[in-house]
Amino acid sequence: MRNSILSFILPLLIACGSSNNAAVTLAAPSEVQAQALSATEAVLSWTDNTDGEDGYYVFSAGVQPVASLPAGSTSYQFSGLEAEATYVFGVQAYGKKGNLSLRVNSEPLVMPATEPDPGPGPDDPPGPGPDDPPGPDDPPGPEPDDAIRFNWTEVSVSGLPGTVKIYKTTDKLEDRAFNAWYAIADPKEVAVRVLYPGGGNKATIDQQAEGESNCLVLINGGIFGTAPIGFAIMDGVQTPWRYVAEDNFSVDKQYWGAVPGSAYDQLHYVSRGLFGVDASGVPGVYWSYTPEYGTVYVYDQPIPTVAGEAKKSEGSTTYPCVPATWTPYNAITCGPVLLQGGKCPINAEKNSSGHWLTNYELWADDIFGVDTLADRTAVGFTAEGKVILFICDGRIDASKGANTLEMARIMKGLGCVGALNLDGGGSTGMWVKGTGHINDLTGGNRAVMTTVGFFSK
Repeated sequence: MRNSILSFILPLLIACGSSNNAAVTLAAPSEVQAQALSATEAVLSWTDNTDGEDGYYVFSAGVQPVASLPAGSTSYQFSGLEAEATYVFGVQAYGKKGNLSLRVNSEPLVMPATEPDPGPGPDDPPGPGPDDPPGPDDPPGPEPDDAIRFNWTEVSVSGLPGTVKIYKTTDKLEDRAFNAWYAIADPKEVAVRVLYPGGGNKATIDQQAEGESNCLVLINGGIFGTAPIGFAIMDGVQTPWRYVAEDNFSVDKQYWGAVPGSAYDQLHYVSRGLFGVDASGVPGVYWSYTPEYGTVYVYDQPIPTVAGEAKKSEGSTTYPCVPATWTPYNAITCGPVLLQGGKCPINAEKNSSGHWLTNYELWADDIFGVDTLADRTAVGFTAEGKVILFICDGRIDASKGANTLEMARIMKGLGCVGALNLDGGGSTGMWVKGTGHINDLTGGNRAVMTTVGFFSK
C-alpha cells in the first residue's frame, strides 16, 4: 500500500549502497545493527545523526523501502521474515526536495532455524499446575516486563461447544486479591464479531448477547460517551464516527492534548488502537487512522502523539509508516495497545509537563492508568491465531484490579502476541451462553455501546 509517488520516484533515487541520483546532503545514520527477535522477526537499530530530516526509509531487500518512519526514529521491527534466510537491512534519511543521506546497511543477518519454545500452549492454562511446583533452579520470578502467569481452572459450561473454553483464576496479583476470567477460541471454528445497537444507543452486554441467537461469549467493547469514541467495523461496514459539530473535529481523527495557557493547548492527530479479524478470520492488533469516513489505515506503529508536546503529522499512506495490507472485517477501536508483535509499547515514563509519554491516544489518566488499578477488559490473539477475551474484577475486596502494564504482562502470559485494552470499570463484563453474566455485578450490568465476542457459524 505504498503511495504512487513513492513507487515512481524511489527506484530513480535509491541505489543499493548510496543515493547516486539525488543530492546527498543529509548526515547518514551510524551504528546500524540488526538483531533477530525470533525466526521471523528482527529489529534494525541505528544512531540518528541528522538534523532537519523529514524521516527515514528502511529496507529489507532491493531498492524499494518497506516503511517510512518519522524524523528522529532510531529503530524498526521487521516481521514476516523467512526462517534461515539471510537479510541485509538498510536505513536512509530523507528530507525535502529529494535530499537524502547515504543508505547504510547492516551486516548480513542469518535468521534462526526455528521459533523458540513459546511455553504453555493457548489451550493449556498458563502457570505451574499442582503437580509442577517451581524447582530450586527456577528463577525467583518474572522481570517487570515479563509475562504474568496464573494457575487457571477450566469453567464447565453446558451451553458452550467444545471449541470454546472458559478459564478462571483467583491467584493473587502482586500480592493483591484478584479474580479474572478468559475465553479462548479459534476464529476458524467460531465467528469473531462486533455488535453495536447503533444511533448512539446503549444496551447491556446481556441484552446484546441475548438478542443474537448464535452468541456464545460476549464482552464489553470500546470506550464511549454520547457515541463510541473511535469506531467499530461490523461485517465490513464502518460505524459512523463520533463528530462534535461545535468543536469541528471527529474523535476518530483528533483529540485535545491541552496544557492550559501553553502553545500545545490544541487538537492533536491520534491513531486509535484496533483489534479485529479479517474476512478469513485472521486476527490482528494495529493502530488505525481514518483520514475520512470509510477509509481506515492500519499501522504497525502509532502516530507518536504526546500531550504537552508539538503536534505530529496526520496519518497517511506513508506516515507514521506504510500501512499494513491486513484489512479489518469485524473490528473495534480502543486503547491503549497492550501488545503488538509480542512487545508492550507502553511504559510509565512521563514528560516534563507530567503527561504519559506513551499515551499516544491522549486517554484520560484513569483510562490509560499505568498507576491506576481498576476492573479491566482486554482482547488479544496468540501466535497460533486463537482469540482471547479477558476480564478481571476490580475495586472490590475480592479483586483489586490491574493497571495497564500488568494487563500487558497478563495477556502475554496467556500466550498473546497482540492485545488491546478495552473499556473498563463498571463497563467490564462477560456473558457466557448457558450461564449468563459471570463476573461481579457490584457496579451493575452497565449499558454499553459496543461489544465483541464469539458466535457460532
